[in-house]
Amino acid sequence: MIKKDEGFTLVELLLSLVVLTIIAITFFDLYISVLHSSIVAQRQAVALTLATNQMEYLQSLPYNNLAVTGGPIPATTTIPGVVYKTENNHTYTVTTQINYVDDAYDGCGVYPTLALEKQYCRNYPPPAGSPVDTTPEDYKDVRVVVTDNSGLQLAALDTQIASPTAETATNTGVIFVNVIDQSGDPVAGATVHVVNSVVSPAINVSSTTDSNGMAIFYGMTPDSSYDYVISASYSGYSSLFTIPSTTNLVATYPNQDVLTQNSSYVTLTLKPQGQYSLILETTDTSGNPLPNAQIYVKGGYKKYTETSNTSYYYDSMTAPNTSPVTGSGGLFGMTNLVPGSYIFCGDTGSTGCSIAGKTYYLAAAVPYSGNNAFNPINVPIDSSSNPPTITFPYNGNSYLQKVRLMLTPYSNFPRIFTLSPSSVSASSGTLNNFSFSITGANLPCDPAANKCSTTINFIQNGKTYTSSCTGTSAGTDLSCSVDLSNVISGSTQLQIIANGYTFNLPTAPLLGGLIVSP
Repeated sequence: MIKKDEGFTLVELLLSLVVLTIIAITFFDLYISVLHSSIVAQRQAVALTLATNQMEYLQSLPYNNLAVTGGPIPATTTIPGVVYKTENNHTYTVTTQINYVDDAYDGCGVYPTLALEKQYCRNYPPPAGSPVDTTPEDYKDVRVVVTDNSGLQLAALDTQIASPTAETATNTGVIFVNVIDQSGDPVAGATVHVVNSVVSPAINVSSTTDSNGMAIFYGMTPDSSYDYVISASYSGYSSLFTIPSTTNLVATYPNQDVLTQNSSYVTLTLKPQGQYSLILETTDTSGNPLPNAQIYVKGGYKKYTETSNTSYYYDSMTAPNTSPVTGSGGLFGMTNLVPGSYIFCGDTGSTGCSIAGKTYYLAAAVPYSGNNAFNPINVPIDSSSNPPTITFPYNGNSYLQKVRLMLTPYSNFPRIFTLSPSSVSASSGTLNNFSFSITGANLPCDPAANKCSTTINFIQNGKTYTSSCTGTSAGTDLSCSVDLSNVISGSTQLQIIANGYTFNLPTAPLLGGLIVSP
């Protein structure tokens, strides 16, 4: 009897190869993982040695020299906050952080509020009967962190170092800086700088805010002249700095003073800020593009608390003049504007706007989006938690807001600044006698009813609704009422007739009229 040869079929051979390949890949991945873990462990050992060496070096320094260059502690002799070490052809980043600590063992320092005292006076509460600690810089917290070139933390050491001598009374003070967002929530990780070039030696220190949005600066030299300038910044947010108040004006974010053995407290509000902020669209009063128009723009953070003062941190006419000039299509994209309100061509629409050296007047600034018609034009906040609901394309980018600036060369052309309210509900029951006000220029009127030489109309679906207005001969303010009982939900066009001119404001998608909601 002849036996057949036994062996593997092609299918069995292929299956065996697949299984062997899977096993090989598994072992290879395991080998790579073990190798990576071994490399990380070796680097962690090196990092721990570097951190230990740095900590021993710090402990060998005089106590007064324990301050990081540009850090939160003022000192005449400082050490670098970041150094780079190369071991076995691998670079390590050694970061040193040093801060003062107020410990409750001898009482707490002077804090703006009890809540802050409980939070930042370590080991609170102080022993019964403890006096106010006039020297709250009790000892120093030292932290050394070592990372690799990818930012991976490999080692970290913490310790406290106290002065070898007993505390003695000082003549310094403390500055508390609280950084929040527009909702009042803390901004953690913001960089805070405190600078005073008047005192001697000059102060130039910085720190980052903690999880409560707080940065504390001890050992500040007393200065009753409010020369401490404080600034804050955070990636993706607007930056902000304090300014001095004047005899008649109170700064919204004022410079700070420091009194001996007292504390100063300032809150700075940062806002999520988009890169592509605002498209300027310059046209004539009929909506035709006006190229090469230079536009005066101001806005963002308001400098002073007084409502009558309209000075802003951003002002394109401050030296040097950086006023934008629109292109051949009458367009210009403004970037990195602080979210907030913006005004164009000055407070009365008659300053700083020109074409070929000739003055042009702002007849109206009409936004493409927002909650109000005309001024001020709002640049919205841009963040992942609060993304814009609508954007506007320009040069391949999406902008947060767009405004049409309707310009005229005629100084007596009617100009409108505000319409209030700019919207009304059809179900409000007020349409049959809707009252509104207008501010602007070149809108002559008489205080007596039915004697106004300026006509205000609302137009919808070919029907005109004429208002009854009173005002002043100065032509800056109108108080009006109109019967809109027959209008329907949607936009109405505002029409102004004055000084021999008829000015029709643009409607959807622009907001150049009254919006009637359901």
